[in-house]
This record gives sequence, structure tokens and C-alpha cells, in this order.
Amino acid sequence: MGIHYKQANIHWNYFLAIEKDFETLSRYIEFTESNNQVFSIELARLLMSATQETDVVLKQICQLVNPKGKAETINDYKEVIINHIPEFIGESIHIHRFGMSSMPWENWGGKSNPDWWQANNKIKHQRVTHFELANLKNTFNSIGGLLISILYYYNQILRNDRGERLSWKETTNVLKPSTALFRLQNDYYQEPGEWTSIEW
Repeated sequence: MGIHYKQANIHWNYFLAIEKDFETLSRYIEFTESNNQVFSIELARLLMSATQETDVVLKQICQLVNPKGKAETINDYKEVIINHIPEFIGESIHIHRFGMSSMPWENWGGKSNPDWWQANNKIKHQRVTHFELANLKNTFNSIGGLLISILYYYNQILRNDRGERLSWKETTNVLKPSTALFRLQNDYYQEPGEWTSIEW
């Protein structure tokens, strides 16, 4: 007997795996402001995994919104996104369970790249001298930055497939299973019993 497969949402599955590992860490590190600077090998692994995946997803977003352009670096991504989807940088992420929230892309409103992105580069290239940057704060923001990137990516994919702008509720509804910890603002999600016709 054969197995029937639908195309997997590979970036979504990757995010969920990272988020699951981050949730496991909450049993060993209390997610509270006084622990923002706690660092570890596991936090470094998650920070670097999330940032690397964000790089992959941002490149694809840039190709979708500006097909004739060539975005290869974080500065290229910033220029394309600010010009085509400026609301991206104002998105906030939340872990209601621990009372955590932030705007991971807020730095793009100025001249610098996100702190967590810079931390990843320093950890990657100068780990001995910058290992303390693999901390809870940077890891939280890197995973949140990835979530925002992935939701914008799938929103654009669905929009291109259907030729129309889709609501965030329609986008988050097709990404299953739902997140365990991280969320964007509440009105991006369906309420129990609310119906939508969008399917993947």
C-alpha cells in the first residue's frame, strides 16, 4: 500500500522544529528579563539556525516581490523590503506564556541591521571573543524575526498563486500545526469557530 504526500511547507516545518527546541529550553532557563544575557551552546545553535534560515527566506521574499532584482546580502534584503513591504519592519512578536514581546526588525527603521543578526555574524566568525552574544535576548529575537519572515513569505506565495491579496488570518490558517509559543498580533489569527475557505 502506497503513501500519498502533499507538498510540505518546508520553511514552516523548520520553524516549528526550532521553536520546539526553544520551548524545551524554558524548562532550564527562566524566560525573564533578568536572564536576557544568559548564554549557552544551545542558545548559540538556535540563534545561528534561525538566522541562517531567515537569510534563505528573505532572499526568496525579495525574489517574489522584486523578480528583476538581485538581493544577495542583508543590506540588499533591507532595501527591497523597505521599498516593497515597509510594514514588515514594524511587526511585533509575542510569547504570551512568558510575557515576552519585541520588534525583531525594528533596527531597519534606522541605519543598522538587527542586533541579533550582528550577534550571529560575530558568533560565527569570532566565537571565542563574542560567545556571550549567544544569549536569550538575541535568540528570542532571531526566532521571532524568522517567524515574521516566514509568514510574509507564505503570504506572498499564496497571493501569487491566487492573484489576490490575502488576509493574515487566511495565511496563518493554512500553516499547520500552529505555533506553540510565538505569535504575531492577535488579529492575525482566526478565532475558534471562525471560518475561512483558504486551503493549501
